[in-house]
Amino acid sequence: MATSHQSLSNTQGHHVKKAVPIILLFFVFALIIDNSFKLISVAIADDLGISATTVSWQATLAGLIIGIGAVVYASLADSISIRKLLSTGIILICIGSVMGFIFRDSFPLILLSRIIQTAGLASAETLYVIYVMKHLPKDEQKKFLGYSTSSYSLSLVIGSLTGGYISTYLNWTILFLVPLLSLILLPFILKYLPKEQSTSKSYVDGVGLLLIAAIATSVMLYLTNFNWLYILIFIITAALFLLYITKSKKSFIDSSFFKNKRFLFTLTIAFIIYSVQLGYIFMFPFLLQKMYGLQLDKISLLMVPGYIVAVIVGAMSGKIAKVLSNRQTVTCAMLAIATSLIVPALTGSSSMIVYVFSMMLFSGSFALMYAPMLDTCVSAIPVDKSGTAVGFYNLVLNVAMSIGIAYTASMIEVISYSAVLYVLALIALCSLSLFWLLVARKLKIS
Repeated sequence: MATSHQSLSNTQGHHVKKAVPIILLFFVFALIIDNSFKLISVAIADDLGISATTVSWQATLAGLIIGIGAVVYASLADSISIRKLLSTGIILICIGSVMGFIFRDSFPLILLSRIIQTAGLASAETLYVIYVMKHLPKDEQKKFLGYSTSSYSLSLVIGSLTGGYISTYLNWTILFLVPLLSLILLPFILKYLPKEQSTSKSYVDGVGLLLIAAIATSVMLYLTNFNWLYILIFIITAALFLLYITKSKKSFIDSSFFKNKRFLFTLTIAFIIYSVQLGYIFMFPFLLQKMYGLQLDKISLLMVPGYIVAVIVGAMSGKIAKVLSNRQTVTCAMLAIATSLIVPALTGSSSMIVYVFSMMLFSGSFALMYAPMLDTCVSAIPVDKSGTAVGFYNLVLNVAMSIGIAYTASMIEVISYSAVLYVLALIALCSLSLFWLLVARKLKIS
């Protein structure tokens, strides 16, 4: 009997390990799809005859849904098996993708399709991390979590090429059919992922997440239409959110987090600087198409060197941390981000090489900044609450990047691309100033 039991345990352990590459493949695939749709905004705008501001909603709402979805899936994973949640994610991806292809001539329905599709895509990243933490031995977790970082950078490269080549040589609408390939993974997920049984009940803070969504959407609507009604909505929803987390014992984040000055200040600075990240990436195809008449296949190739630099810098982040402190690393990264935006603004349209260099420096700088900025923020919080802090930090970054796309799209409509680059550079320098004024002075050098 003992031999039989040991054999069963070995078999289960073997199946648990076999599931890891399947979930990781789904994770990479989901990110490729999401990044592809960000790149093809210019093709959608041209085909449907809509403005950059309008088309930006398919990227901004997707980012918001991914941020909120991460919190929802993490909460549900306490009582619902990862097997069922990933299966549900694939079903949502397919429903949204089929809808998007069928209703490809209607932007409002494309928007709805993207929301449904992204609600499914959001399951991949969060559930991969949870699966590794839940089912793999502690001594192997770092290795498999490291794979997710590399996979994220890899997906940026593949995603930009996929979106660029499909939209150029086929049609951007075909990209809605690519996510249906996720159905191939479904039988393997059902076969290798364990049928977990849980007696605990999940609680998803629907009220808190709804208020966060309302806050972010009101800001994006204001940046799109500049109607002061949305500012009023923002003030009301922000006040309601603060009141809610103060009074509710079930809110997904405690009000004590916001009483911690270093956490609050670092989170605010991260929000500001990360709004720049997808703002420039969203603008890049529009800029190169207008200046050089390039199609998306060529534009996607010009973005690849930047993503490769991000992969290399991310891989070296551990070694960099041994040489530079958080304060020094964040300072260098923010200065480099501002430089990467000022240089092409000053040189104008003299050479495409300038923009390739700009994207390389820009992407590498954000890869350099992620770990020390996160550590500066989360290390201010007690260890037992660090999981909640990381979850909220990533949610805030997703909201920031969505808002960044919205305000960049609005600026594209009214001012020159050089002027937009100067504004983004100024925001980066403001972030650096706030970092030194509110946080850096109190950090240790080493």
